[in-house]
Amino acid sequence: MLWQMIKKELLMIWRRPRELIVLLLMPFVLITILGSALGALNNNEEVEVTAKLAVVVEDEADQAQQQVIEKIRQSNAAEQKKAANIALIESLEPINIFINVVGKSPELKKVLSITEYRNIKEVKEKDYDGVLLIPEGFTTKFYNNLLEKNTTIPAWILKTKDEQSLRATIIQDIITNYQKEWVYQKTAQDLQIDYSALVNTNTYGQIENIEKKKEISAFAYYGVGMCVMFMFYISTTVAGFAFQQKEELMYERILLANVPKIVFFTGVFMAAFILSLLQLTILFSLTALIYGVVFPSIINHLFVTLTVSIMAATFATFTTAVAFATNSRNVESIFSSLIVPILAFIGGSFFNVSAIGGFMETLGEYSPGGAALTAYLKVYQGYSLGDIWSQLRAILLFSVLLLLLSVVTLKKRGGIR
Repeated sequence: MLWQMIKKELLMIWRRPRELIVLLLMPFVLITILGSALGALNNNEEVEVTAKLAVVVEDEADQAQQQVIEKIRQSNAAEQKKAANIALIESLEPINIFINVVGKSPELKKVLSITEYRNIKEVKEKDYDGVLLIPEGFTTKFYNNLLEKNTTIPAWILKTKDEQSLRATIIQDIITNYQKEWVYQKTAQDLQIDYSALVNTNTYGQIENIEKKKEISAFAYYGVGMCVMFMFYISTTVAGFAFQQKEELMYERILLANVPKIVFFTGVFMAAFILSLLQLTILFSLTALIYGVVFPSIINHLFVTLTVSIMAATFATFTTAVAFATNSRNVESIFSSLIVPILAFIGGSFFNVSAIGGFMETLGEYSPGGAALTAYLKVYQGYSLGDIWSQLRAILLFSVLLLLLSVVTLKKRGGIR
């Protein structure tokens, strides 16, 4: 019985090819226009997402280095070992390397801007996406940890404006992986492995490679943005056809055939889910084939697509419920001409709202469309499912909310027994 309801919804749309063509052709045309207008096709221009990081250095690194070297000279170790340890200490300057080598590398400067301070009171936190505090005594602890065993590993203190934002994630990834690199070197030291090749300037370029994420081109950004926006149009289209059945008394005939009303609305849900899944698959396949927008992990991309399609299905169900409850075709028109563009605007489908910062950045990232767009972009850059869980959770919570509102709306109007 349920399959018959799903089949009915799909056939109604299939018999109106004009709507299908618009839903598939229009987003692809917009991707082409917007991507070309921003010059991403020929000059590989990217949508810039630059995180601002304030680094507060309370430690006296040079003084600490000299003190450790003097301590080595006064130790009872063999002269050869003393010379090796002093050379090691002189070659390793973690704070200086992070700020002046890693932080100023050409590739990393595209996504991270570092401003150095000597006092935390000088920093206006609202102007930065993150504040990194390097406490007093860090350098001494770092060198002691490097030369000795079973010592406490020193750490930097990071505070971000919004832990779940894309810019905060960039900062966290860079610092985490930078610190991991030193742990690897410490392990090599403990195992008495010759890692002299790891302590030259070129080595820290490899730290940059660990941090570097796939650049987001204009075609990638607007490819995702238009797919997410037109996914909502699939929902309103399905809702419109569902209400048409009510106008043509098909809905009443279905009820007279002793079909539960919940089955009818489940058919609407499943039809929207299937159509959204097909639409997203086709559009992303076309952008991959023509514009080279390829996601590194098919599994992660599919997981996000399934989650987004569930949201599209609940949006279609909610729109249908409101239309049935008010007995008005204008509901579908209001949702498609007003609500969907607002969701697309807030979510960043038209432009990168994170560039505005503040409340708009947070609202954009966790709005229905914005959460979907951010999740797709993170997958495109190579992030794991764990890194995009906050966006997926926002999508699922929104979907559950819409389902609950649909049930409440229909129950109040006698839509579901």
